[in-house]
Amino acid sequence: SHLAGMLVPIADWRGLLAPSVKGEEAALSDCETIRRMGLPGLVMAWLSKRQLASPIDAEKERVLRQARVCVGPFSLSRPNDARVWLNAGAIYALFAADAAVSNPAGLVAALEHAKSTEALPAERLAVLLHVSLCAEEEPQRLLGLIEALAARNGSGCHECENPSTVGVVGAALIALVPPASAVDAEARNKAEAVLIAGLASYARQDRLLLMVSGLHGQRGASSVAELHKAGIHLAAPATLGFDQQPNSCAAAPALADAFAPVPYAEGAMLYDVGSCLVAVARTDRPDKLFATLVDELSGPALGLVYSSEVSIIAAVRKGRGIYWSRSRQSLWQKGASSGAWQHLVRIDVDCDSDALRFVVEQHGEPPAFCHRNTLTCWGAPAGLRELQATLESRKLSAPAGSYTKRLFDDSNLLQQKLVEEAQELAEATDVDHVAAEAADLFYFAMVRVVAAGGTLALVEDHLNRRALKIQRRPGHAKQARTDAANKILLDAKAAKEKKSHTAEPVQATEAPKSRTMLPIVAMVAFVIAMQVF
Repeated sequence: SHLAGMLVPIADWRGLLAPSVKGEEAALSDCETIRRMGLPGLVMAWLSKRQLASPIDAEKERVLRQARVCVGPFSLSRPNDARVWLNAGAIYALFAADAAVSNPAGLVAALEHAKSTEALPAERLAVLLHVSLCAEEEPQRLLGLIEALAARNGSGCHECENPSTVGVVGAALIALVPPASAVDAEARNKAEAVLIAGLASYARQDRLLLMVSGLHGQRGASSVAELHKAGIHLAAPATLGFDQQPNSCAAAPALADAFAPVPYAEGAMLYDVGSCLVAVARTDRPDKLFATLVDELSGPALGLVYSSEVSIIAAVRKGRGIYWSRSRQSLWQKGASSGAWQHLVRIDVDCDSDALRFVVEQHGEPPAFCHRNTLTCWGAPAGLRELQATLESRKLSAPAGSYTKRLFDDSNLLQQKLVEEAQELAEATDVDHVAAEAADLFYFAMVRVVAAGGTLALVEDHLNRRALKIQRRPGHAKQARTDAANKILLDAKAAKEKKSHTAEPVQATEAPKSRTMLPIVAMVAFVIAMQVF
């Protein structure tokens, strides 16, 4: 949420991630480490010029798919590099503000030029601003820049279409530059407090997502909690956790080809991701536990559990569904004994910071969260999730005469039904008829998905990824696909007529009127029907 200040871990990925970032999970891949660092929210991947200008490799593509990533720093003179990463799924592209355009008018002009050149969406852009608090006028100069960049009104978000709710960019990272000479700690803390107070009005009104790095002192998770009250995020080097604290980051890799240096110095404190999440959560329970809703990735709520400080830290560290058992007064790692384990996808804090949501992929045979061996504590899910479960069951073991089993065994029949049902949906007119034909098509489409080993969550993942694309195909009808669909329908009709001629005579009935073959894209009809963008 724009309103909830959190830790934004900065992962210096110009080389291999430092061992200190992985903490006790030293065997993790860099990809999985960054994914887990981003479980509670945004994570920042700091890359080199060469990496940002090169084709995105498979490992980084996985990170963009599995985490909410801000990538950068990009140069304002090369906006096309940012376009590629945004199109691949990065939530934000971070641009480094050149010193020559540090005045509000010049910076806005440079950003607007970059946006117009590559059709970059403002809400997906962030800008890096380096600020030194040694000069007395610096805070006011920075606030002038923020005013020029921020939305005129609040509630800027990805879904808003009103231009007044999105500014020149969607986010800003304010990197506080350490003073060149010794400065009184009290004076520096006072200057930082004045700056944070000035920024808070922009963050609280949701006019701009604000991140700050380089705060004075080693305050740990408490500094995240302080900024959280102001709606400001702390961007800092982070770790998945050590058994002993504090820890500090090592020197940055010997690669000086980034458009801007990482906004922290050697020896800066490593912030524990799980501890920082605990610091922003609130509870009024005497036992200090946090109410936690567990949701399956494909939609249904699985159950209500409770989390503790220890369980939250363990869940982030392990990337699994780990909670607190009130009856045993100990950690509860879901599936440790039953085998029904959970892959943790993300953790959300609600708008009041007094409830958590764990989004998971439920595993097991069957995938069951409840002790009664059902997926949810409220019984079986309904809708498409229930349809998927039924189809998966039929694929393994179907009763005699099962039509679904027949579809699994006869790919030609399934292909014909997909095309037929897509045509019937295209021809439907009134609302209920359209809904009924869509239900038919969804059934056959899900049979196709399950037959291929896919899931509803995978379909939704593709839809979510397409929603983040800024470059889309025109979506014109494809004549070759139209012709192929028509041929499938004609072949199916001919096969039915041949079968009827060889069957025993029956009383003649009026022949159905022939349908006009409508243009459809047969094999991707489900995705086209689901798209809303």
